[in-house]
Amino acid sequence: MKKLITTCLCIGLIAMLQAQSTKSIQIQVNASKQIATVTKMFNGTNIEDLNNQTNGGIFSQLLHGEAFEENIDIDFLNLPVADYVKVYVILDENKRPHLLSVANSYTRVNWNNLGEKYDFNSKDIYNAVEQATQPRRQRNGEIAAPQPPLRIGNLKFYGRFMTYDSISNDIRTIMLDRLNGNEQISRYWNKISSAETKGRFELKRGGAYMGRQDQIISLQSGSGEFGIYNSGLNKQGINLVDGKLYDGILRVKALKPTTIFLSLRDEQGNVLAETPFKLKGDGTFEKVLFELTPNAGTAKGRFGITIKEPAEIELGFAFLQPGEWGRVKGFPVRKQFVDALKKQGIKVIRYNGSMVDVGADTYMYRWKKMIGPVDERRVCFRSGFNPYATHSFGVVELCQFAEALGAQAMIGMSMDETYDDIRDFVEYMNGPVTTNWGKLRADHGHPLPYNLKYIEVDNERPMTRGYVECMKKFAQAAWEVDPEMHIMASLNIGTNPTSYARGGDQYKLASELFGWFVSKGKADRMVWDPHYSGAINFVNNPGFTREMGIDLQSELAKDYPGNKLTLCPMEENGSRCDWDRGLAHAHNWNALQRYGNSFTALGTANTFQPHGQHYMWDQGRVHFTSNEIWFQPSAYIDEKMSADWLPNVIEATSSMDTVLDVTAKINDKKDSLSIYVLNLTNTPQKAVLNVDGFKVTGKGGTWVIGDCELTGFNTVENKEAVAPKTGSIAFSKKDMTYTFPKYSYTVFTLKKTK
Repeated sequence: MKKLITTCLCIGLIAMLQAQSTKSIQIQVNASKQIATVTKMFNGTNIEDLNNQTNGGIFSQLLHGEAFEENIDIDFLNLPVADYVKVYVILDENKRPHLLSVANSYTRVNWNNLGEKYDFNSKDIYNAVEQATQPRRQRNGEIAAPQPPLRIGNLKFYGRFMTYDSISNDIRTIMLDRLNGNEQISRYWNKISSAETKGRFELKRGGAYMGRQDQIISLQSGSGEFGIYNSGLNKQGINLVDGKLYDGILRVKALKPTTIFLSLRDEQGNVLAETPFKLKGDGTFEKVLFELTPNAGTAKGRFGITIKEPAEIELGFAFLQPGEWGRVKGFPVRKQFVDALKKQGIKVIRYNGSMVDVGADTYMYRWKKMIGPVDERRVCFRSGFNPYATHSFGVVELCQFAEALGAQAMIGMSMDETYDDIRDFVEYMNGPVTTNWGKLRADHGHPLPYNLKYIEVDNERPMTRGYVECMKKFAQAAWEVDPEMHIMASLNIGTNPTSYARGGDQYKLASELFGWFVSKGKADRMVWDPHYSGAINFVNNPGFTREMGIDLQSELAKDYPGNKLTLCPMEENGSRCDWDRGLAHAHNWNALQRYGNSFTALGTANTFQPHGQHYMWDQGRVHFTSNEIWFQPSAYIDEKMSADWLPNVIEATSSMDTVLDVTAKINDKKDSLSIYVLNLTNTPQKAVLNVDGFKVTGKGGTWVIGDCELTGFNTVENKEAVAPKTGSIAFSKKDMTYTFPKYSYTVFTLKKTK
């Protein structure tokens, strides 16, 4: 009966809304009444070690599997690339192979110590699987059925594992043959072998250059070439440009003088460039610096390492990047990615995420392990999303990316960094070259300070006494070097009305922490970063202002009159990248600008995503392949906001704001005005617009995106399936009628008549 009543009420509500929406909605803009001020720092973004945004994306490194740390490939599973990226072969202490999923990385598992040769102890694998198959106790105390297994193709994963015993005999045979035979090759590399050659490939565990494992290539007899090649991110190809220089580094060991050959090749294996290098063969990992210029171009290129006479070499690290033509300011960041974010108008980059707080080896996430020559960092660790991460890209490279972009960087650090290391970090970032760490920064190629202004303490932590003390630690250590440094708290609030409610333990600690900053005369140096929803109707949620931190900001102002908590919510999370996300992002843009006086900066996740190759969080807003990069719908909205930036939000109302949401802004000179209208429904909506306090006649500009299904997005075949259309309209300031397309975002740009 209750279901029937609810259904009838819903039908009645829908009918009422449909009846109302047949009438013209009234939109009123008052250009004389300003309600908020906003800055370009509202157009920020979040980057983390997820879906190859850094290694494989903005980082200039073109090779995937640079440290040869991954085990054998899984090509024998014949998975499409969208599933291939989610599955790895791992070994237990019995040298027995199992399959690991990275598509559910938030499911914690017990890895063994990095000092041991193998990935997991078998007891932890089987215990995790058994636990995943047991009934679950829910928060309300009730017992629920076990979670179904995660399916990837025909594979079933329980607690992130598919155990050796549950793998079919034919697949086990292939795995064991590769693991124990003469063709042990790290996952992202492939064999090069002339018909006349005979040799072996071995994955050597223990005594490795960077992590646990190195790649051995041994040519035993025959003539021709013998070695391996790399095809870039997930084996999808390296973009090679005809006549353009590429340079790199190889760390390789031989026990006798040996000549190796480094090459660039096309997808058929044809050599486009090759150079020999004579190793001393003294048993050390020699550093090979090389340059190669291909004589033809391809988007499916390869990088090869071969020997042509009987010999044995051990590979520890490989690095290939475009010359300065493909980078910016000499930094190890790719120009096409910098250009994309410049076009998008990004002004703030937060570099923080699960690499800081979720991985098995978060104790390895320390800034001093991320500096110096890329081949000398020698760190392989299990981060939040990547079981074979390195520190070849770190906080320094992110600051260089931000500098190349002309954006402000916000750097997340482990809350377990020591006081001295925090102080040293700030000196490395901002100190003059006359200081010890400032001099080291100059020695590393950057004499000028980075002028970092924001440091964030860990990622998405709960409010505890320990976290409060860590915030104080970071502040005191940073201020020894730079008294103006902002210290950011990564503390989510959510929409629950009890969260950070006055009188509760969370609020008491928040008030105490803010009070401490106030007592130091640095209330404006404490920043709160609450992450928020990218759902279409989040703005209409009663807990919207709570999740955004606005309620907390208001309450703390009562505790400390004359002081205001700085809010920088830097992660809008939407779990998708289609027009549903685009419309939600536009809705947030509209609403958050109306609350503009509450915020200093805003950001959105995720920034980049390799097209069709994500393994979690399908919300990348700029997609890429080896040679192309393009916007998803939400990125176009950022581009429009920044290209025609107006700092003053003025009063604008809609008679049905759950159907047509409206925001309006004006420039400082009061001669340019824009109206931003969101149609949240699946039908066109007619409206009557009136503008007061702004004299306009004649034509106005129009910018419209949407008018499609919410599932629409931009593919490699159709990169502008959901893209803006521009035009003009005869605009009158009184009783102008306009019909807004379904599921659309429309911007009117008006110029004042002289």
